[in-house]
Amino acid sequence: MKSEAEFALALRQQRLLLRSEALRGQLASQAQVLDAPLAAADQARAIAQWLYARRVWIAAGAVVVLVARPRRAWRAMRLGWWLWRSARRAQAWLAAAGLLARTV
Repeated sequence: MKSEAEFALALRQQRLLLRSEALRGQLASQAQVLDAPLAAADQARAIAQWLYARRVWIAAGAVVVLVARPRRAWRAMRLGWWLWRSARRAQAWLAAAGLLARTV
């Protein structure tokens, strides 16, 4: 026979296990809200990696557009410059907030 202290300890352990299971279920249901934003972030990162791997071809295409349609190319380059600066600022803010590793 178990002593009264062992029985109380086993009962407490069982209650904690049930509580942990309930909290895990609650966390899983609340985390579903993050599925769509995280999937979009993963997709954006995959696109960025794809573009980075093909940067020479993209630069060659940009030169072709620059030669064929200079005015449109300049507009696109201004937009690209603005996007790049905005991304760098956002990166600095995220790093300052501790949400992103600092870059050089």
